[in-house]
Formats: sequence, C-alpha cells, structure tokens
Amino acid sequence: MLRAPLGLSERRPRLALALVISLAATLVYANSLANGFAYDDEKIIESRELVHGPGHLTEVLTAEYWPVRYHSGLYRPVTLVSFAIDWAIWGGRPFGFHLTNILLHALVSCLVGLLLLHFFPWWASLTGALVFAVHSVHTEAVANVVGRAEVLAAAFALLACLVYIRAVLAGRFSVRAIAVIALSYALACLSKEVGVVLPALLLTTELALSADTQTRTLADFVRSRAPLFAVLTGVLLLVLGVRFAVLGAAIESVPDRIFALDDSFPTRLFTMARVWPRYLELLLFPLDLSADYSPAVILPADRMTTLGALGFVCLLGVAGAALASFRRAPELSMGVAWAAIALLPVSNLIIAAEVVLAERTLYLPSVVVSIGAALLLTKVNVSRRRGVMLAVALWITAFSVVTVQRNRVWDSTETLFEDLRRRHPESSRLLYGVAAKYQEAGNWVEARKWFRRSFDVWPHHAPYLAEYGLALLRRGEFIEAQEVVERALALEPNNADYHRFLALVHVRGGDPEGALRTLEHAFEVVTPDAGFYTVQADAFTALGRWDEAARAQEAAVASLPEPDWTAWFRLARLQAAAGDTATALATLQSARRARYAQPAVADSVAAEWSR
Repeated sequence: MLRAPLGLSERRPRLALALVISLAATLVYANSLANGFAYDDEKIIESRELVHGPGHLTEVLTAEYWPVRYHSGLYRPVTLVSFAIDWAIWGGRPFGFHLTNILLHALVSCLVGLLLLHFFPWWASLTGALVFAVHSVHTEAVANVVGRAEVLAAAFALLACLVYIRAVLAGRFSVRAIAVIALSYALACLSKEVGVVLPALLLTTELALSADTQTRTLADFVRSRAPLFAVLTGVLLLVLGVRFAVLGAAIESVPDRIFALDDSFPTRLFTMARVWPRYLELLLFPLDLSADYSPAVILPADRMTTLGALGFVCLLGVAGAALASFRRAPELSMGVAWAAIALLPVSNLIIAAEVVLAERTLYLPSVVVSIGAALLLTKVNVSRRRGVMLAVALWITAFSVVTVQRNRVWDSTETLFEDLRRRHPESSRLLYGVAAKYQEAGNWVEARKWFRRSFDVWPHHAPYLAEYGLALLRRGEFIEAQEVVERALALEPNNADYHRFLALVHVRGGDPEGALRTLEHAFEVVTPDAGFYTVQADAFTALGRWDEAARAQEAAVASLPEPDWTAWFRLARLQAAAGDTATALATLQSARRARYAQPAVADSVAAEWSR
C-alpha cells in the first residue's frame, strides 16, 4: 500500500538507502570505465563531428539521432547534447562517457528505491532497488555509451512519477508539480521515444494507492488530474511537432530488418509472441545475454508456432496473475502494468519498431522485477522471510557477477563480435560485421566471403545490400554491384538513394543508356534531388550528348540550396563542351561567388575559353 512521504526524522535512513544503492550500482559497473567506444558508439559519437563539443549545439538540436545517411527516423536531442558535453569535458576519451553512464545509472537506481519506498518498508525497498542496480540485463544500456538514451529517459520518467505520487498524497497538483512533471515528460521524450508513455506510467502508480488516498468518484478523479494531463497533452503535441519539423514525420515506422519482407500485423504479432518468453528469461534469469537478436537469432513467423504458443501462455499467465492478485497485492498489478506500458513502444504491435528485441529496451520495464522482489519479501510469511531474503541475496549476487563479466564484452566492437560469435554464430549482423572488419583491413577476399555468408543467412536487409554494393562499385565490380543494388531496390522500391545508386552503377559500368532508363523510372516514383541530375549529366556526357548534359547539370545546380564551386564548374565545362562559350563564361563568374570557390582556376579556364 502507498506509504506517506518520509518525514524529517526519517530522511537520514533515506540518505543511507541512497548511498548503499549508489555504491552497489557504481561497483558492479566500475570495470566498464576501461571500455572504449563500441559498435553504435563509433557511428553516433566517435566519428561524428556533430557531438564533438558544444560548437554545433544548434545543429544537434535539429539533427536525427543517427547520421542522416542511416534514415533512422529517431530524434533524441537531449541524449546528443549529453554526448557533446562529455566530449567537451573529456576531449573524446571514452572513460568520461562511461563515468557519466555509471553515475546516471546510480541516480536511476536511487530513484527506483525512492519509488519503492512509497509502497514498501525500507528494507524491502532497498532490496528491490539493489536488484535494479546490479541487474545483468542493464549492461547494454550502461556499459555501452549510446545506451544512455534508455537511462536518461528512465531518470526523467521516474522523477515525474515521484513528483506525481507526492502530489496525490498532498491532495492537490500545484503549479510547480505540474511544471516539473511536464518538463520531465518533454526531456524523457527527447531522450528516447519510450518517454512518450509517461502519462500512462503515472496512472499506473495509482493502481497501488490505498483507499484513503484515492478520489471518491470518477468525476473527482478526472477533475483533479485534468489540468496536469491537459498540459502533458500539450507537451506531447509540441514534441510531435518538433519531430515533424526535424524528421518530416511526427511518428515514423522504421521496421526492424526481421520485418523487411512482411511488416503486416499478423507477422509482427506471431513474431513477437516468440519474443515474450525471452522477456521473462532476460528479466528473471539473464544468463544468456546477447548484443544481437537479428536473423537468424530470431526469425519472423507469419503463423502460430510452438514458441509463439508458449508466448501467449506466458502473456495470459502474467496478466491473469496480476488481475487475480489486484485486491491482495495491487503492487504486483502496478508492476506488470508498468512493464507492459514501458514495452509498448518497442512491442511492434502498434507500429513496426526499429528492434524486435534488444536488451537495452528492458531498462525501464525491469522496474517490475524490483517491485516483485520487494513485494515477495513483504508478503512472505515471517517465519520464512529469512530464507527468502537469503535466496534473494544470492539472486542479487548472481546478477552482480554476471554483470561484471558482461561489462567487458562492450569494451570494443571486436570484443562484442567475439562474444556474439561464441553465443550466436548464426547472426547475420555478426557475419556482416566480420566482413566489414576484413574490408577495413584491406582483405577483400575474406570480406567478400563473409558478406556473402551474411546474405545467405538473411538476404532481406536493404541497407546492408546497398553498402556491399558500394564496396563492389569502388572495386570496379560493376556486374555484381548492379545485381546487389537491384536486390536492395526490390526490398525498398521507394528509396531514392537506391535508385540514384543504381543509375550511378550503370554509368560507372559503361552503360549510360541503362542509367538513363533507371533515372526515367526513378523520376516517376521518387522526388529527384541534385544527385539524380548529376548522375543524369554524367550519363549524357558518356554518350556525348552535351546539350542534354548541360541542362541536367543546370537542374542539379538549381536543386541545391547553396550550390558550391564544384557544381557550378561542372556546369560551365558542360556548357563549353556543348559549344555555348558565352554562357559558360557567365557561369564561371557565378562559380567565383560560390562556396569553396577557386578564382585562380576560374580565371585560367576563362582565359583559355576566350582565346
């Protein structure tokens, strides 16, 4: 049942509780301080100038979370700003980034403890918070720097819940309380998309309210909460508006690669049913942890399977237990509802999400385990409590050992892939990563072999196909490059980049007519940009059709928001080749005023054309 806020005389024990929880969270993750940047860290932080200090703050606030070439559909400016601050303080040294992650996780663990204190005695709350602090499923969120998005969103969500509960206990929602909750909601949403469910989490905490703290009628309830939830609705609309301005879509479906061929609701439902038992395993006995659950670690299902049936049994069993125990143990109902709501954004049941399963997404939902542990200790018969406490202590110790061991897996991309190779050699992501490393090392023979192995396992991931096609293009292997890019285009027929890429392969491979046919089709299905017209100009140039090449390049220049020297100079050369020297000279004058202009080159070329 809901407990009153601690009074002044009880604040010292609360401080001691926070110190113990913080110490536990810090100790189990301390060895991650030696980690470097691993996997996604490399693309989002290490090689991305945007977050290398506060100098690009305006750009950070209007940038996609991933570099734009990945078309992630994600917007997390608060997380990116935190990376920029770390970079400014630590000069790009990974140590500082990992230290921030550990401190944030310690803070979140304390917030979990404070949340539990409203429902359980201090000793049960401490136990539940310790479970959260050392839980092994959190290693991806804490030991990998970019997992910070989960930690930040959880911190703001928990802070809002604590303020909400205190307002409920006080019997009124002050302007200050509403402002803090609204600000927390905005920051949670802008840290990671899971923050959007905060209003539902707030209502969930009321499932365990005692009768004397609840409003007497539904009308009273609605009237007392209406101002807060009206403000939260406004915050949500504002966040969606900002996302639309930055991404071009307020809500965007970016399906996990497992749904590349079929992201229909039945396929998503039956596939996720196979994931639900894995959720329970990872939350209760996280011994088989993995950095990747892509094909063929998990494969899609468009009909009921044995594992899927087990998933439905697990779902009904957990939901039934929560409903059956509502009167005797409403805290369990609250915990189950909390986990279900926190998992909703990545459930793939509303929209196709970016992941089918990732351990980092269990960070906020795992609060249910802490609630369960605290509830178990308070409900067990007093005569058996000592034995149960010993069992929970051993459980926490086991979590701690696994967590310490697992932290070092996230030391680097190499250690990550080595662990993945041991645990899930069938992973297509692993096979592709091995290929990429061979390519970076200059061993193309091995790289090609591993690329092909990856596509043998899962040939339905268009971005990987496109990247392989680019590698083939750079090596002059045009026939296979064309085949690979056509496969990527078949998977994503509305992807403008793939249309342009295919036309470029035709041009480089000596088939300008094929490039023009590709572009003609592309203009019918996608909106052309400057790149399309540049490739078109190249194709016309290869055919000696100078007038058409010049017109295409002129369209490319017109499509650029601020054409640079290269675009103008290409246009001038094509105009000269078409025999229109006067226009070419005028274009050169425009080129002199463009970005990165080279006046000396312009003067030299103009003098040559004027003879």
